[in-house]
Amino acid sequence: MHISEIFYSIQGEGTNIGAPAIFIRLAGCHLRCIWCDSKFTWDMKSGEEMSTAAIIKQIKKYPCKHLVITGGEPLIQQSGIKELLIELPGYYVEIETSGSLLPQINDLIDQYNCSPKLSNSKNRPINYSAVLPKFPQEKTWYKFVIDNKKDLKEVKTMIKKCGLSNEKIILMPQGITRKEIAEKSPWIAEICKKENWRFSTRLHIEIWGNKRGV
Repeated sequence: MHISEIFYSIQGEGTNIGAPAIFIRLAGCHLRCIWCDSKFTWDMKSGEEMSTAAIIKQIKKYPCKHLVITGGEPLIQQSGIKELLIELPGYYVEIETSGSLLPQINDLIDQYNCSPKLSNSKNRPINYSAVLPKFPQEKTWYKFVIDNKKDLKEVKTMIKKCGLSNEKIILMPQGITRKEIAEKSPWIAEICKKENWRFSTRLHIEIWGNKRGV
């Protein structure tokens, strides 16, 4: 697989926030979110090609059996992920994905963290109604990056159009600095209270700032 980095940290977003985890960041992404904090992963050639054995050797260095596979867009490399996970029984596996590619490894994944891209990302339109229903509902959470209050209408439209469970919706402030996150968190949290959605901060940014390997 083409690997951007492997590191040990805590999960900074979503339902498992604060949990120690080994992060495998894969290279390559077909999207171009303007606020992306990992643009260094976009080009597949930016990553180091590593064998399954080499990846496992590095993973085994850490005192943890919780994997977060992120990117880039990890589902570009599903065949490599499948080969890796078959060799790693006993690990809890999360995948961070845009939800724009069909999942083909559902039986090997414990949790999908889907982050459908709203228009604030400035990507080309994505037909999410054809893809998101293919993710296993019992394993999938939907995390929306919120930049302003206008985004909420778009979130509600996608929930209805794609048949998403209201109980699996997470809102997270768009921001790659502590200041941005702090400014947006209060009003986004109030929306979550009103709609009975979950709120997620970006804990790794709050602790270490916008750095690689954390």
